Amino acid sequence: MIRILFLLLTMFSLKVSGQEATQNSSDKSMPGGLNSFRAEVAKQIDLSDFIWNEPFKLVVTFNVSKEGKMENVKLEESSGNAEFDQRILDGIKRIRKKKWTPASKDGQHIDSFFRLPMTFHPPK
Repeated sequence: MIRILFLLLTMFSLKVSGQEATQNSSDKSMPGGLNSFRAEVAKQIDLSDFIWNEPFKLVVTFNVSKEGKMENVKLEESSGNAEFDQRILDGIKRIRKKKWTPASKDGQHIDSFFRLPMTFHPPK
């Protein structure tokens, strides 16, 4: 099963980036950094029975609380396929138990907003 998942993950390109809405604050991060978060998101997404021919994009947003908890995971922009969107949200929600290093401003931890655009390219 792990080999199949690995093959599926290597068959598509997942571009993930985050944008912070909080100004003048230090970066919040997940243990291992943003690349670790991206890899964890990709591991949690099961695309085994989806086939597509054109790239598409979706955007997920969430908050990182001043306690370092990922909260309010929401779909900002749909891929156009409700089942696919739900799989993405479920995958991200499965990793929300991991603690983040919260953003800070003036030496105090603050709540922050994260925007996660993702682009999926068809398997080659």
